[in-house]
Amino acid sequence: MQTTAHPSEHVAIDQGRSLMLSTLLNKWFKDTPGNDAFADRFINAARRSGVTRPLTYDAELFRVQVGEGSYFNLHNAHRAYVDAPRGKQQQALAQFVRALHASNDQDPQGGWDELRPLLRPVIRNLSQLEQVRLHAFAEKGWDAPNTLQYRQLTEECVELIAIDHAEHMVTRQEGPSPEWGVSLHEALDIARRNLRGIDPVDFVPLTPGLFRAAWADCYDSSRALLPELVNRVPVAGRPVFLLATRDLMMVAGENDEAAQSAMFDIALEEIKAGRAISPELLCHDDEGRITARQPATADLRAKQHRLHLSFRQDTYQVQKQLLERVHAALGIDVFVASFLVYASGSDVFSIASWAQGVETSLPRADHLALVVPTEDESRIIRVPWETAMPIIGHLLEPDPRHLHPPRYLTRGFPAEDLLVQLEGR
Repeated sequence: MQTTAHPSEHVAIDQGRSLMLSTLLNKWFKDTPGNDAFADRFINAARRSGVTRPLTYDAELFRVQVGEGSYFNLHNAHRAYVDAPRGKQQQALAQFVRALHASNDQDPQGGWDELRPLLRPVIRNLSQLEQVRLHAFAEKGWDAPNTLQYRQLTEECVELIAIDHAEHMVTRQEGPSPEWGVSLHEALDIARRNLRGIDPVDFVPLTPGLFRAAWADCYDSSRALLPELVNRVPVAGRPVFLLATRDLMMVAGENDEAAQSAMFDIALEEIKAGRAISPELLCHDDEGRITARQPATADLRAKQHRLHLSFRQDTYQVQKQLLERVHAALGIDVFVASFLVYASGSDVFSIASWAQGVETSLPRADHLALVVPTEDESRIIRVPWETAMPIIGHLLEPDPRHLHPPRYLTRGFPAEDLLVQLEGR
């Protein structure tokens, strides 16, 4: 028996075919440059837009040096360009070129009275500031002055001043200008009040019991600084939140394990696009201050640990690259160990290697792999970090040169009797 489709069905079929064709065209004809090709596109676009400062491409760190001392990371711009729909890629590129112009912006001509209402607070990961310091060390040595100004919130998070211009935002890692006549804390308090004055919007649901900030104005994560907004999110029990990226603040209830589980899952995917802030589960204390707390169940702690490792893998990799440049510039013979992440079934863990006879800068990892070279195959002793520290911790010195995440300088190597103890653990 032959059937005839209803006219509405024909419409649905046509729409489906159009969507499939559009998807295929988008895939076939979108520009998907590699890192080096994209850097060329970015620099050429910047030149056409009127940027005259020297622009030097750093392929290893995928960034552009602007002038003498500032840097523009290309990771986020590249992702936005590749992810943009066909026909919208130049628009995405232009947005980041405008941000490059913004990096050279001066304070408003009207002085403090014009500037004051433009101040906003932003939350960033502390490792971002460490990278700035390592750049300075490579160029000026260990005596390079520390010009960074921030308010520490948690182990991972710091609060910085930003200026909210009409089409872009400029973060001031060096804090207020002396001409402003205010201290860092005064400026941050003003910035919070300005943020509080922006019209509130509803937090929108992502999954049952899980909500996200929905201002979409570059300050979604900054709303964590306003407990009165977080406390009105309709969750089960006290609100807990995660600042996965600069544009993604998620809130769940402290008694809602399913919502917190979804929160960690979503964060693990979202941080792949960059602009990550923190893997910490956060809440407000009775004074309204942001504080970190441990997830309540083993399953949630395992999910948070996986998220933590993803954060650390990225930050330690950049730190390693920068430290190697510092060592090369200053003639320092210290091996910078990698932070390696492995999976064994459902278990995910990190390892750092420490070889006999090699002065090493070690990242803080779940496990240590102590390597003793032999004539045949090297002897490798793998031991949990926490287990090793009571036995060999005296041979590690916290590295004073870095802000975050932590590293340790080796001072010798464990003697044979200590290695035997570790092998039995």
